Amino acid sequence: MQLNEYCKWTENTCAKLDNQVLDTCHMLMGMTTEVGELTDCFKKQLAYNKIIDWVNVKEELGDLMFYIGSLCRILNLNLEEILDNNILKLETRYPNKFTEHHAQNRDLDKERIILES
Repeated sequence: MQLNEYCKWTENTCAKLDNQVLDTCHMLMGMTTEVGELTDCFKKQLAYNKIIDWVNVKEELGDLMFYIGSLCRILNLNLEEILDNNILKLETRYPNKFTEHHAQNRDLDKERIILES
């Protein structure tokens, strides 16, 4: 499935609230919840020495993607374009690979031009 098709599909299973502002808040709260649940999978390993439940990790990542896809649909944003621009931005920031130097000495003006194109 293509990412933008997935974003459209989310409408089938997404609650509709009274307006775009409430729908947006719903998606943001959902993302926060799912990140917390995903983090909990790894906290249990760290704090309680439990084996990571990879089925649950994948479930939480899927749930997080549902909220991201829904938010893109609600705000009429193209997820594939967002990800392509993110790649271009990161390639500009880290021309060969990640380095702390590049992370701390970013050309924000150049990155903004990429994101606006």
